[in-house]
Amino acid sequence: MGSNELQEKDATGALGHDLSNGSSSNLEAARRLAKRLYHLDRFKRSDVAKHLGKNNEFSKLVAEEYLKFFDFTGMTLDYSLRSFFKAFSLIGETQERERVLIHFSSRYYQCNPNTISSQDGVHCLTCAMMLLNTDLHGHNIGKKMTCQEFIANLQGMNDGKDFPKGLLKALYNSIKNEKLEWAM
Repeated sequence: MGSNELQEKDATGALGHDLSNGSSSNLEAARRLAKRLYHLDRFKRSDVAKHLGKNNEFSKLVAEEYLKFFDFTGMTLDYSLRSFFKAFSLIGETQERERVLIHFSSRYYQCNPNTISSQDGVHCLTCAMMLLNTDLHGHNIGKKMTCQEFIANLQGMNDGKDFPKGLLKALYNSIKNEKLEWAM
């Protein structure tokens, strides 16, 4: 095989598909992988986050396609997060987990655009619930965060405004009463 043939093979990928960013075959490959990940077709739950959390365009496409399998319409944020975590184990480096949570926040906001004022607001609450979960259910010795402290920590974090107190109280009580499980 000559060097030109190798370059052509590298440019088209191992399956003979054009993998340049934004191509239709790239999107189709992302859809196929996302479907396999969702159905755990030759993948384990622990494999999913690895494919969703990488910092490249193809992984972003895979994550977007994967999240389309979830319809969070009309669901509370905590319930949506719980159902999302039932599909896979959120493991990996902090940056990888953060990217997965950004994809989740985007999808939740797409499904519920009138519940929380922005995708950033959804992401802020998602991260706050994760931290609250660790505080309330972790093995640390010390004082656990109160509902009032949770509310105070989120003041002004909703695009410069406060989140509704009723929403924050409901999220706090949900996490307090039932631990989030993301690495099972």
